Amino acid sequence: MEKNYEKGKAIIFRRAKEAELREIRLAEVDEKTIVVKTKYSGISTGTEMAVYSGEANGDGVIYPCVPGYEAVGEVVYAGSKAFTSNTGEKFREGNRVMANEVRSYPDYNAAWGGQCEYAVKNPETSPYKGDLPAKIPDNVSYQEAVIAYLACVAKKGIDMVGINKGESVLIMGAGTVGLSALQLAKIYGAGNIIAGDIRENRLELAQKYTPCLLNLSDPDSENDLLDLNEGKKVDVVIECSGNPSAVDIIPDYIRPEGRVHLLGHYRRPVVITHYSKWNCNDLRISCSIAINPGSKEEILKMISEGKFDAKGLYTEEYFVDDAPKAYKELERNKYHVLKILLKWEK
Repeated sequence: MEKNYEKGKAIIFRRAKEAELREIRLAEVDEKTIVVKTKYSGISTGTEMAVYSGEANGDGVIYPCVPGYEAVGEVVYAGSKAFTSNTGEKFREGNRVMANEVRSYPDYNAAWGGQCEYAVKNPETSPYKGDLPAKIPDNVSYQEAVIAYLACVAKKGIDMVGINKGESVLIMGAGTVGLSALQLAKIYGAGNIIAGDIRENRLELAQKYTPCLLNLSDPDSENDLLDLNEGKKVDVVIECSGNPSAVDIIPDYIRPEGRVHLLGHYRRPVVITHYSKWNCNDLRISCSIAINPGSKEEILKMISEGKFDAKGLYTEEYFVDDAPKAYKELERNKYHVLKILLKWEK
């Protein structure tokens, strides 16, 4: 191993609402290790921003910490005993990969730990199958590969709830996860796909993927949905907004015996105030978070084949030196900024 990877730059949340870039010690590199030099990363508007704002304290977050899980880059070291990908391929220096979580640092808590110059990946720092890197196809950019992670989150939810050919689907929440779910529902054979949100600017983004738009803040939204779906309620609702208050209104839009999937990371209790609406209609509820092993490769393949649009799912780029400013900007304008990418090399 020619280069020493003992230290690297990382984004540190010293405490809530205080982000800085500093050099830190990295985990030990051995023959079981892959080291990925980060080229781009994304700021998660849900989980990561909850850590930044202090809302994620209930998840065991301890400050100071290294946040994030949307990093991609180039393999700069691959040990002779390093793990293989979920498809069984060995990693080699020069491979472009999704790196994502690094769950262990010598001096800092890892709040998923992906916002670091060098991702040191081995069975200790990345112990789960979903943590394994995934090779990026040649015709997929680093920026698109960043987006693939949250598309994997959407895919896990759709795989769990199941979408049968021709079924009508309402996607609630038109952020990155919701816009990914819209595309995947179409790929999976859904019939009528309706995008729902309370903000017109988000519905404008969704219009690229479906003509059926539902403003959930409209007092007459239940009838509006019937107009969009041939007078019928939908077969499936996938809730992606992460707003606990959105869950209680789901029965207004879904047919009896329909299927509901909760895909948000809810920071407050989800309370069903009209339980009879659920109970008497035999609605089935499932929920998920994070990703399934192998989904990175599947989403990257969809992007490579032109089936999934990742370019439309990010809006701004900052150099990593300006990361503190990026977090403040996203907190100020979280409903108007879809996704911020951080570029790690000038």
